[in-house]
Amino acid sequence: MGLFSKLFGGEEAAEPSTTAFSRDAVREPVERLIAALDALTAEMKTDASKLHNPGWQGRIKDLRGSSGSLSLLVRNPGFEKDDLFEVLSTVRPLYRGEPTEHVEHLHHLNQEVVDAIEGVHAASRASV
Repeated sequence: MGLFSKLFGGEEAAEPSTTAFSRDAVREPVERLIAALDALTAEMKTDASKLHNPGWQGRIKDLRGSSGSLSLLVRNPGFEKDDLFEVLSTVRPLYRGEPTEHVEHLHHLNQEVVDAIEGVHAASRASV
């Protein structure tokens, strides 16, 4: 089957698959992610030497924005999986991999954010 047949619903177009989604299963992991983001940003704000750096300020703003968006999401009793992933796709940890010396003191908090993101993804795949 050709690409255009797949895109435009040719005879053999596959039926879209849907998986069950449990809001209750993801609420606790999302709350954990919110707490991890808040803890990381709070610690980042204590580093007075970096607060004058616009890039550092921007990362704090991004992380706080992600936390706020997730908070608004879980307050909505009818959020769907697509809503969750729309917000979750904007959540970026401070770094991935090995920390540089400038952010090494934030390693534990950043790892909590990474683990929490993975926890939300795992919970979203759980069966209802």
